[in-house]
Amino acid sequence: MLKYIIKRLLWIIPVLIGVTVIVFTILYFSPGDPAYLALGDNATPEAVEAYRVEMGINGTYWERLGRTLLGLLKGDLGISYRSRTPVLDELIVRFKVTFNISAWSIILGILLGIFFGIISALKQNTVWDSLATGCALFGISMPMFWQGLMLILIFSVWLGWLPASGYGDSWKQMVMPVIALGVNSSATIMRTTRSSMLEVMRQDYIRTAKAKGQSYWMVVLRHALRNAMIPIVTVIGLQLGVLLAGSIVTEAIFSVAGVGKYLVDSLNARDYAAVQGCVLLIAFVSAILNLIVDVIYTYIDPRMKTMYESAKVFHLPKKGAKSSV
Repeated sequence: MLKYIIKRLLWIIPVLIGVTVIVFTILYFSPGDPAYLALGDNATPEAVEAYRVEMGINGTYWERLGRTLLGLLKGDLGISYRSRTPVLDELIVRFKVTFNISAWSIILGILLGIFFGIISALKQNTVWDSLATGCALFGISMPMFWQGLMLILIFSVWLGWLPASGYGDSWKQMVMPVIALGVNSSATIMRTTRSSMLEVMRQDYIRTAKAKGQSYWMVVLRHALRNAMIPIVTVIGLQLGVLLAGSIVTEAIFSVAGVGKYLVDSLNARDYAAVQGCVLLIAFVSAILNLIVDVIYTYIDPRMKTMYESAKVFHLPKKGAKSSV
């Protein structure tokens, strides 16, 4: 298992390089010159060229790409064109905000999704099932930006219970961003939990556990839920990536100074170094989260560990080796 983890970690390096090349190419050929945006349209050609040399955006496509990749290998994401500060320092500060909101959102999504998914499966074709399924469908159908605006309208404008924007001054500023991100995730997790639990509850070993006299909730939680967790964990892992992408919209709506808002502001200002840094951070975190999900599989279902180890068993025989058949 350790070799598998190390191999997956090493694969992150070419993934980040590929992401860097793609993002750099898109930004390079996109319209707009960051030098003129920073200095103004009336800037002299000498001042513009001096600014480009200072910020490292001079030269041909291949020269700039080479400097970008070399900086990535050294752990240098460049200097922000707007703030003149290292992008890595900006991301470290802002990622703490995004991580806190995303962590509470996924916790909310897991608790609501698994709870109502189990209830919906156990009460199949009842009022509770219809109510839970309808709420999940409504949660999936709501666009995140519309949901955020409705939360602001209801809880800030009409009721005045929560602040409409900001982060860090009070725990109340986290409530609406967490709800906006968590509700959508809980709806997806709920539907997956329901379908997985319905399939597991029909298995023979569930009837055997009931026949042995085990309590109803012991059968549901110990036998049914554990065997239904593989697709649920998969969806949770995918939702973690969705949360990182959704934070771009949510942080912009609620004016939260996280990675998402930093990315939006950098795109508007043509701050290419900051945009590349944000995308690389999201790609790196997504790769790490996928690895964590794969490791969790082995603790939920020990058979998954055998599948990882089987890669060492099935191999082609060396040339000249005798066949055992």
